[in-house]
Amino acid sequence: MSSNLRHIVTVDFQKNYQGRSFDVEYAYDFLEKYQGPLFSTDYVLIRYEQVDDSTVEFHCMNAGSGKDLTEAINELLQSLATRYTRAVTYYDNPKINDLVPYSYFPTSVEKIDDGIDRTYEMRFDLRGR
Repeated sequence: MSSNLRHIVTVDFQKNYQGRSFDVEYAYDFLEKYQGPLFSTDYVLIRYEQVDDSTVEFHCMNAGSGKDLTEAINELLQSLATRYTRAVTYYDNPKINDLVPYSYFPTSVEKIDDGIDRTYEMRFDLRGR
């Protein structure tokens, strides 16, 4: 894994996963073994995978700002819009909901539980532009 990707993972874990039962080494190990596609910018790392014929699921790590995250997601989804009609991601941080107005594609958010790791579901309609 490149030093830039390790930096993104480290900063993301420091911001979002303090006190959890796993540490940054877990993420490094996961990404080393991950065989699926990765998309990255200077501050954002996104792993994604097809979940059915029309849907891609993605997960982000962000060492930058909300703007950096939004721009990276928009860029990735625009590149995938010819292959998929929907995208979905799951997350805990309610601040992510504030980024919806900046999405290039029509976006909806649903609170799906009160647990950790998958509290919110954000869906993107990639046909909407």
